[in-house]
Amino acid sequence: MIIIIILLILFIYSLFEYRNIQIKKISSEDFGLKETKNLKLVYLSDIQYDLYGHFTQKRLMQKIVETINNLNPDLIIIGGDIIHHRHSDVFDYLKKLNSPIIAILGNHDYKDIDKVLESYHDLNIKVLINETYQFKGITFIGLDDLRHGAPKLPEYNKEDYNILLIHEPDDFESYAYDHQFNISLAGHLHGGQVTFFGKYAPILPTNYKQKYRYGFIKINNNTLYVSSGLGGFVFFLPLRFFAKPEIIVLDI
Repeated sequence: MIIIIILLILFIYSLFEYRNIQIKKISSEDFGLKETKNLKLVYLSDIQYDLYGHFTQKRLMQKIVETINNLNPDLIIIGGDIIHHRHSDVFDYLKKLNSPIIAILGNHDYKDIDKVLESYHDLNIKVLINETYQFKGITFIGLDDLRHGAPKLPEYNKEDYNILLIHEPDDFESYAYDHQFNISLAGHLHGGQVTFFGKYAPILPTNYKQKYRYGFIKINNNTLYVSSGLGGFVFFLPLRFFAKPEIIVLDI
């Protein structure tokens, strides 16, 4: 009976944590940079709410929209996996955001890729697929998804202030040793989704064990931040355990 009660408590907590979206503030200093651009960026990854009940999805997306609009960022970056399996109402909420948006693709986006790209186009959201995008003195380098796309680093000016956007952090291994970026951002692993108190994730879709599970990873003077993202599922259940969902605020 005690074991059942404990498991029930853990299950309830996991449901709560999934809904308890955090604001994670990082800055250019966390990437070892001294140069400042006086810009505020918001980074979102792995929303994936389309398996959710409609009411809960509405509440969470409304919370995200209100939070971001209150932050008033200069630019919003969607780091892939805006859907889980199919096109959803999430795009209706993107219309309510007051800041310009760019995006890259994740592996789940390819499950309904035509509709995802069509919706991004209709909302005038620039999707970076192996290309660069200039914004207020910054060059964003957005790569295609590692699993279902064909990522290839485009030509870019190494003297620019360059931010690398990849969905799967494993892709960082292909570029970090031979190239230099000011900032690199990734998602995909959801912080492990369900972990042993934030220290170890028993199931992690990566070739590098726990290396890229969450947070800052430094390779060859390149620093990558891997976000825990927002959504994801455990056997179709909206659960997270010591892998808190987050909205990243990056001041540079």
